[in-house]
Amino acid sequence: MATKFGFISKLEFLQDWASTLIAGVNPAIVHNLEKYHTLKKVHYLSAIEDVEGDYLEFGVFTGSSFCHSVRCCKQLAKLNPKTLNTKFYGFDSFSGFGELNEGDKHPFYTDENFTTSLPAVNNRVRRVTGSNIIFKLIPGFFSESLKDGAKNLGIEKSKIIFIDSDTYSSANEALTFSLPTIQEGTFIILDDFYSYRGSESRGVAKAFFEFITQYRIEVRHVFTYGMGGTVYVVSKKSE
Repeated sequence: MATKFGFISKLEFLQDWASTLIAGVNPAIVHNLEKYHTLKKVHYLSAIEDVEGDYLEFGVFTGSSFCHSVRCCKQLAKLNPKTLNTKFYGFDSFSGFGELNEGDKHPFYTDENFTTSLPAVNNRVRRVTGSNIIFKLIPGFFSESLKDGAKNLGIEKSKIIFIDSDTYSSANEALTFSLPTIQEGTFIILDDFYSYRGSESRGVAKAFFEFITQYRIEVRHVFTYGMGGTVYVVSKKSE
């Protein structure tokens, strides 16, 4: 290796500098930057494929990803003006997880880490959307806020579904709610796919694999990002 790269491979201070820099960056920053890049890719792919439908986000928290998706959609209107027809729906309790069952418990998934303010998030999103983009934030735990179904909210098709609600129960409820809206070309983003020590029998991974198996939905893996996020696209949905 040293013979190929010569003296550069021996400059340990450069390697130490790079290592120190990367090690010192907050993992949340790394994850969010890659997540923003991923959202831009997915909105771009939806635009060039002319996929109609709405954006559904489950687990809005402070609204950063939600706002970023709106910005991406606005920018891509230069490529496909129909992207401005996208409606944005965000679902969150805005008060954390509530009481978790034993299977959903996780050392990081606590109310203390994930409680936020609905009015503050709503104001933040409104500043980004302006008057051109329609959006709606639906508060409440999913067991209540999703029980009336997607059509009751006027959602007929989804082009992007972003599951960022962390636990099996919440992801299962979000995916079941989204089922009638899913079509060929719908992107499903799973932000915490490798939580619970990588187990496929817990968390978002369990909910996703159960979902596509039960409803005979064929998907293709697109890419991974950040500290455990992954993206699939629906290639076929059984009627």
